[in-house]
Amino acid sequence: MLILITALLLFATALTLLVLRLVRPQFRFSWLIAVGVTFLAWITVILWRLSLPLSISFGTWGSADILPTAPTLAADQFSWIYAFSLTTLALATLLTATVRQGFPDAGELSVSLAICGLGVLAVTAGNPLTLALIWAALDLAELITMLSATGARGASGRVVAAFSMHAAAIILLMLAQIASGSPDKPAGDFASIAPQAGLLLLAAAGLRLGVLPLHLPYVLGSGLRRGIGTNLRLSSAAAGLILLTRVPAASLSSWVTILILVVAGAAGLYASWMWLRAPDELAGRPFWIIGLASLAVYSALRGNPVGSAAWGSGLILAGAALFLFSAQHIWLNRLLFTGAWVISALPFSLTATGWDGSGGVLLVGLPAFLIAQAMLMAGFVRHVIRPSARTSLQSQPAWTRSVYPAGIVLLILVAVALGLWGWDGALALGAVLPGLIAALLTLALLWAVPRFRILNPIPAHWLRPSTGARLSRLTGGFAGAYRWLAGISQMLSDVLEGEAGLMWTLLFLVLLIVLIVKRNP
Repeated sequence: MLILITALLLFATALTLLVLRLVRPQFRFSWLIAVGVTFLAWITVILWRLSLPLSISFGTWGSADILPTAPTLAADQFSWIYAFSLTTLALATLLTATVRQGFPDAGELSVSLAICGLGVLAVTAGNPLTLALIWAALDLAELITMLSATGARGASGRVVAAFSMHAAAIILLMLAQIASGSPDKPAGDFASIAPQAGLLLLAAAGLRLGVLPLHLPYVLGSGLRRGIGTNLRLSSAAAGLILLTRVPAASLSSWVTILILVVAGAAGLYASWMWLRAPDELAGRPFWIIGLASLAVYSALRGNPVGSAAWGSGLILAGAALFLFSAQHIWLNRLLFTGAWVISALPFSLTATGWDGSGGVLLVGLPAFLIAQAMLMAGFVRHVIRPSARTSLQSQPAWTRSVYPAGIVLLILVAVALGLWGWDGALALGAVLPGLIAALLTLALLWAVPRFRILNPIPAHWLRPSTGARLSRLTGGFAGAYRWLAGISQMLSDVLEGEAGLMWTLLFLVLLIVLIVKRNP
């Protein structure tokens, strides 16, 4: 029941804010209501930890022949850490919104909370069917939000292409459930997923995260990049990352694992390299997500779900602290360096368990992922200290100077606390040697960045979605199919709306009657 309480608090607040915006546009307490209720939702997630595991079933929907599995929500330690990270993100987004232009925007706040609520439901999905339904709802919300904010035809095509990639991930997810069941005993939850279907789960997660194959999400409009953009990107990433913790260990002995290792390693190296050289943190955000997601995939391949969840929660918490950082202050700047510690995999950090796992042939990929981690850490530090157009916190009103830092501090404190308490990855020494090697490589990169031109930021136009489209033929194929279908639809619309539309309609009606008569003599 606690799971539903958390989700209902977020959804009810989002709906309330939306109604207030329509009925009373000048209502001044929308932000206070959102912060208060989101704080309560955050507290309820902490209470989850006292009652784990949690589960709730909604009963079979319709005929058992059509949907033999009931939608279920369940929470274990992995669901909990992701839900805790997402509610922390939601609360931090509200607190840091006080320095953004247009504050308070009840519509933006409601969308952010609704997306976070969907993210919480996604990470608590108890079986592939439930996760597929929530993925579809999350993708639909993303599609509507982005199409309403994107005016250019080419940008709309990229939105639909990204939606198509997510749809393909949903298909793989459902195939995994079908492959795990039988007519007599359908697959009930993730624990009953057959080993032969585990790779389908891994492929679905990689496809959704942009790792398998490498494809970049579209760029959001500047007005959405800090608030809704950060919430949308990280909630969507969490919905895919949770699947990596559900992959059966027995399914990782296939030769396909080596192929996934190679692709994930190449994606991680490319994304971390682009993150290191990105002109700013928002332009490099897709690469941050893909880079750390590739490390989570590597941990999953090595049968280490704890390490995979550690990389995923570090992606959310450390990334959100940087992406929401829009008004700088000397002490906040120094505190943000803790984000590099969070993803360092050093003892007692959140990601200390990141390099644990089985050995074998998969160890050959370790150097590539260590280099990727070092570039991610170096890029994080560079984005914290880079000269930027961020506003000064001192120029903000007095109450804002107290509220805004609380959002950044909350994210960092939660990331540090999760390294010490709350789940199996807490208080862990981990694999010390790989963490030390990555730290030394990071220091070497930070020394080399100002001295070698190749490590300097690249022009912003290199980071446009067209670059990702060229690198990913599959994404370009989806976009081409979308334009082709749109052209056919427009042609049919022109024909039927013209003067001959009635004649064509009558002709189709006659043909339909002829077909019916032939089938029913």
